[in-house]
Amino acid sequence: MTTSLPLTPVVTAFLYTDNKIVLIRRSSAVGTYQGLWAAFSGYIERLPLNQAYQELSEEAGVAEENVRLAGIGIPLTVHDEVEQRRWLVFPFLFELEDSTRINTNWEAEEWAWYSLDDLSNLNTVPGLEEALRRVWPPFGDRVFWYSLSKIARDTEHGATELARRGLAALGGLVQSQWEHMGSRDLTNAIRAFAACRPSMGVFPNLASRLLLAINREAGEFDFDELVTELLNAIYDATALSAASAAKGLTYARKLFTLSYSEAVRDAILTWHNAQSEVMVAESGPKNEGLKLVAELASRGVNARTVADADIPYAVEESDAVVVGCDAIFQDKLINKTGTRLAVTTARAAGMPAYAIAQTYKIVPPDWPEFLEIQSCRDYGEDCNDTGSISIFDAIPLDDFSSVFTEEGKLTHGRLEEIRSELASFELIPVKS
Repeated sequence: MTTSLPLTPVVTAFLYTDNKIVLIRRSSAVGTYQGLWAAFSGYIERLPLNQAYQELSEEAGVAEENVRLAGIGIPLTVHDEVEQRRWLVFPFLFELEDSTRINTNWEAEEWAWYSLDDLSNLNTVPGLEEALRRVWPPFGDRVFWYSLSKIARDTEHGATELARRGLAALGGLVQSQWEHMGSRDLTNAIRAFAACRPSMGVFPNLASRLLLAINREAGEFDFDELVTELLNAIYDATALSAASAAKGLTYARKLFTLSYSEAVRDAILTWHNAQSEVMVAESGPKNEGLKLVAELASRGVNARTVADADIPYAVEESDAVVVGCDAIFQDKLINKTGTRLAVTTARAAGMPAYAIAQTYKIVPPDWPEFLEIQSCRDYGEDCNDTGSISIFDAIPLDDFSSVFTEEGKLTHGRLEEIRSELASFELIPVKS
């Protein structure tokens, strides 16, 4: 069956001006869908927004400075029964500067301008019309889309900090456009927030919470108040989950962790004493572990770094593994690459492995699982196109001894209860 086929992540970048979009007819030289009409697309080998800019440069001859981001859509799954392929499509919308020329490459036989209504009369690649509907019509202002683009391309900050910035961008948009902002634009702005960093569960989680709160208020709500409540909940949850973990780690003298997590940092600061020791993997490519060690050492913690290649040896020397969390699905936890190796080594050694999460990292049902890929160009280094790496690991939830949250240890029952609460038909659009 098609649903058993692996998902292939791709971007689809729509260029528009004057309410019309550019479509290309794919040439006979491309690997799939020859002769069909499509937007500018390609396999994901880096952060999705960066990949979209790359496709515009290669396929349309349009530089990043000649377009303006105007839409980020919820990813959609496209099942192609004929080709026996499943695509995870990340749609983006860009406004083209008036004087910019389009110069297509060998992947296009021709190109033309079309309206949304024209698509039903064209022989297009599967899912094209639905992908466009997820970013059309344009809305918002330059400040909002600039803020989301910064978040979508950020390789410096963690999921929680990026979510805070995204909520601030949402609040700013609503404040500036409230008098003439309809419910459709508000919903689409929340969806764009959810989709700007799809690997990080906090984005679709908070988006669902916003939509559910708005629905409960039946048109009478204060958006600034809703955003403020969520921001306060994020701060409180981080502190409480760290305290919960510190209490559960009192027996341990030596811990292993990796990457950088605010909750892990705070838990260690509460847990540590004069006899304790922390080993932190460097966690390439950005070496976030070095930052964590520096902060811990400045607060009197006996902490040192170990090379990523030495993770198994460091784990075997420890009493427990404790890691952060970027997303929780029904049966797995997503965290920085290296986590799976650490947890697997701990289980083989009969050692406990813990995760520190917050319930706002729990992903709503039906949200697509996507493990973020980064290129060395994403983090500011020169490289060739073979320099792409997976930045996240997916680890079975049952491989962890416990997942500490602000509510205490996460149970399967509580996980399903939260996922049920987050279920919202508005977050993931119903196909037209």
